[in-house]
Amino acid sequence: MPELPEVEAARRGIHDQLRGRTIVGIELLRPGLVQSEAGLTIDLLQDQSIDDTSRHGKYMVWHTEPMALVVHMKMTGQFVARGDGIPGFVSGHPVPAYDTELPHKSTHLILDFEGEARLYFTDIRHFGRIWLVPHDDLADHMARLRLGPDLLSDAFTLEALRDRLRRRSIGRIKPILLDQTTVAGLGNIYVDEVLWYAKIHPSRTAESLTDAEIDRIYEGIVETMKIAVPEGGAKINRSKALTDLGQFPFIHAREGFPCQHCGATITKTKVNNRGTYLCLDCQPERGRLSS
Repeated sequence: MPELPEVEAARRGIHDQLRGRTIVGIELLRPGLVQSEAGLTIDLLQDQSIDDTSRHGKYMVWHTEPMALVVHMKMTGQFVARGDGIPGFVSGHPVPAYDTELPHKSTHLILDFEGEARLYFTDIRHFGRIWLVPHDDLADHMARLRLGPDLLSDAFTLEALRDRLRRRSIGRIKPILLDQTTVAGLGNIYVDEVLWYAKIHPSRTAESLTDAEIDRIYEGIVETMKIAVPEGGAKINRSKALTDLGQFPFIHAREGFPCQHCGATITKTKVNNRGTYLCLDCQPERGRLSS
């Protein structure tokens, strides 16, 4: 968290509400947020604008005249845009609460835009990063990340997923899907959702999966993104229980609630030290379901 849907929501908010507006103020409150290449500095954004945006997996790119900015929200990043001249948006980690007064102690960057609009980046764990990259070096910078196909791109096909899973045959399926070199954009929440949809235990090895099961995983990714992206991601606050069974996510963070497939109780375990939610009736550790 944030994963592809949350990052895409931030990208769309910036693209739709702030693109083309002149940046009239820059306040970098945590210098470690910004990593520079070729001597670039964040001050170069003064009197410039974000001309375009793009995204690959969990990485968002702002395209400006002086440079490209590669943004990763990491575990607890949150973007908030407010101002009289825009509708405003918020996306990313739900802590602090989305309506918290800004700036606060975890606010690391503030960009002021013409027309009374302001963009805040907050991060309670201080893991978020922005890389300042010359335009000519952007392709090489992204290539060094070794990202798999983006889940919303034409490159993400059933054949591509099958090929990548066959290369990692001895690994457990959940860590393989979490690995951004397999596919780009999935994190802990959405892998739980996908494997529950596909009725696959997260500890199953890739080599144990039938073609039909890989088909279900692919379908699960596609269907999960269809739900999560329009909603701007999963609305999970760990301090508040999820009580509405019709609310997305359907299994993650729902320990003790009934499975919406079969009614059995959802359990929580760990797979490679990651908190994992599953239904043991729908997702048996051994054996394969035929449907």
